[in-house]
Amino acid sequence: MIRESAPPGRPLLRRVCLVVRGNQPGLDQRKLAVPPAVTAKFPHRPDFGVLSEPIPLFFIARNRVGLWVAREAEGRIGGIFLFKKSALRFAQRISAPSGCATMFLAECFELDVENRGNRLIGWIGAALNVVARYIPEYPPPIPVMQKKQKGEWQ
Repeated sequence: MIRESAPPGRPLLRRVCLVVRGNQPGLDQRKLAVPPAVTAKFPHRPDFGVLSEPIPLFFIARNRVGLWVAREAEGRIGGIFLFKKSALRFAQRISAPSGCATMFLAECFELDVENRGNRLIGWIGAALNVVARYIPEYPPPIPVMQKKQKGEWQ
């Protein structure tokens, strides 16, 4: 049986979602990916009037190879997932029974803490990162040869 009550001083919260978009027009999302050794710059936690301090906040976004990343705002826990729904379930499970707030980021970010999500997807993501280094962002166009037809190009 699941208890539907929150501990004293911590409100019961169900499905709070904030969406944050970058404020720089024309920003290339692929160039925002952060190497694993560098800590990503996350937005500030919303004001106390918007989100109470005891409520845990999770950032959810895609990384540069397209996998979903969920990371707690203070950087205590995080994980890599194949589906967005899996990342949301991870955040809800970690913050159970009281719930959490989630903030979807438009920018890409890499997980900078130990992967506590899907281990297999973590390995696949690492392999995709290696492969992505050798693929150019914008592959050069392939020249297409046109056949000459009679009477043309003389």
